[in-house]
Amino acid sequence: MANYLEEYCARIRRGGIRGIAEKPVVVDQDGTYVMKYVPFEHRNENARLILVSTTPGHAHVQLAATVTDELLRAHAPGRVIQREHKRRVELGGHMVRPNLIRMLDHFRIPELIGQPHAAALWNDGFEAIQPLAVLPHATTRRGLVFDGTLDDLLDAPMLRIVFDNLFLGALRQCRPDAVYVALGRTAWAALQHAAALGLLAHDRLLGMMPVPARAGSMVRYFLREISEHDLSPNDPVRHRIDWLDAAHAEVEVAVRRLRARAAPATRPDRLMA
Repeated sequence: MANYLEEYCARIRRGGIRGIAEKPVVVDQDGTYVMKYVPFEHRNENARLILVSTTPGHAHVQLAATVTDELLRAHAPGRVIQREHKRRVELGGHMVRPNLIRMLDHFRIPELIGQPHAAALWNDGFEAIQPLAVLPHATTRRGLVFDGTLDDLLDAPMLRIVFDNLFLGALRQCRPDAVYVALGRTAWAALQHAAALGLLAHDRLLGMMPVPARAGSMVRYFLREISEHDLSPNDPVRHRIDWLDAAHAEVEVAVRRLRARAAPATRPDRLMA
């Protein structure tokens, strides 16, 4: 299929949101993995903050169909559909975007690229960011959203091709002075892999944050809104405390380092909001 966007839009025109859900545009599949198309192609050429996730989830797929249907009814051209998917759909949704904004503001990361706060990144400041997915096609493993490790991905030839061509290919087009934030451990491993290949400098990696879609107390713990003592005995976050603490410290140090490079020596070193 030469033009996935064209076919994706055609199916929504014919059958609406329900139609694309019942008959998605399948990019590739094997006995374990299925990759379904959602628009992802838009690139902000001057983006200075790259936000890396693993793959679109079910909520993303549903939101993508809703936004596409709306834009088609308004007779929006393909390039507008692609742009609005980056702005409204990717890292969007009622759980993902608010949590992501809170985490970015916690470290005052938007200020590193001249933006006042994280909410601006999806409004007037949208040209300054680039959301990227390690697997931009919505990828499932035995029907569940792919949440495997980078090694799992690299060991699956179908996934490896998409990773090399679409994700690493996109990184090659990013500005050398861009900074990178990973959402989740697989995305972080993918960025470290790219840095080892020389596609970006290690000192441009700000670090890793939890996947913002995760419900429960993970994001609240990461943001220091609650402590270990506030977690119930059965809370699975208890088993993730070590890496959450390490990730928080790593982002804190990286942001402070970049802020020190850019700011006058007399500027107060206040990191956290």
